[in-house]
Amino acid sequence: MAFVTLQDSNDIAAIDLNTQKVAWHLPVGKQPAGIYMTPDGKNLMVGVMGEDFFSVIDWRARKVIRQIKTGKGAHNLQSMGDGKRVLVTNRVAGTVNIIQLSDFSIAATLKIPNGPDDMELTRDGQELWVTSRWSHKVYVVDMTTQQVKKIIPVGHSPHGIYFHSHAPRT
Repeated sequence: MAFVTLQDSNDIAAIDLNTQKVAWHLPVGKQPAGIYMTPDGKNLMVGVMGEDFFSVIDWRARKVIRQIKTGKGAHNLQSMGDGKRVLVTNRVAGTVNIIQLSDFSIAATLKIPNGPDDMELTRDGQELWVTSRWSHKVYVVDMTTQQVKKIIPVGHSPHGIYFHSHAPRT
């Protein structure tokens, strides 16, 4: 299966890779954005930008099993590379949460102003780089102290970010 968020319909769609046809739709909340499969393959996590939560979905049962409040504008999700934690950006709230995958609890909240959007973690897990949609900057966070250590002006509306040598995706 391939999973796609559909912001205008508030759904996710599951596409059967064998037939290349939509197998099903599921409503998950207003303006779903980023999507992440848990390392055990059991659940999808979907950032819900028009709300203040991300949805946890049992994709085999085709149902939302939990909504975890993180902050307004939950947008994107990124593995921390250890199979135990994932990061969630909250664009409107100006935060990034560290989520424990064992129980979907919030382990920490980082302040990233002006629309934190997409992110990338260095291979060693020491730095988190976060695009700031409304400030035209990239914030570099020291993950040991969980504090911003550098701000890089990059231009209008930075969105995606990618490192060739990034943290594992598990």
